Amino acid sequence: MIKKALIAGDRRRIIFLGKCPQLEADLYSGRIRNEDELKARARGLGASLQVLDGKKKVWRQEGILVGEVTEISSDLEKRRRIYLAPGSYVMVDINGSMAKIIGEGCMSCLILGNKFTQTLANEAIQRAQCQVNDQLVRSIFEEASRRTASVSQEYDLLSTDLNCSIRAEVLLDKLNEDCQKNGWRLCDQL
Repeated sequence: MIKKALIAGDRRRIIFLGKCPQLEADLYSGRIRNEDELKARARGLGASLQVLDGKKKVWRQEGILVGEVTEISSDLEKRRRIYLAPGSYVMVDINGSMAKIIGEGCMSCLILGNKFTQTLANEAIQRAQCQVNDQLVRSIFEEASRRTASVSQEYDLLSTDLNCSIRAEVLLDKLNEDCQKNGWRLCDQL
């Protein structure tokens, strides 16, 4: 029985001022290692962007862990939000005011990040023989921030050891509360 859940996310927020798919691909693949390389590559492509640190991507709501990543542009507002408790998660995509559950099941650890960060995390977890703990998660974010400009040096790591009887229904209740609070309409549940 899973007794603890972990969630972590860095604090970097990158705002692209206009579209530049090549810069985004280079950045999120890990080919751009630091902010100097990022600025040089952006200049070379004629792209504008802002790099901000300080955005909290993970938080606790009444003992339930919540994580969210966003993609916001002039014509798009898209979020992916995950609700997590020991042994249970619900994942939802939010496009504008429409929310759709895209996954639920059993999970005890969630590391928010782009494909590069996810690859690092998967490799580290495999090396650790799936024995995930706070120190392993810290080492993943420290390595990611050294190897790519897309991850900040600051990150948040939260855990909960709520009663293991928390099931997806409780997480769905929390999602429904958030939908009412934020004006989202939940549609097409799994």
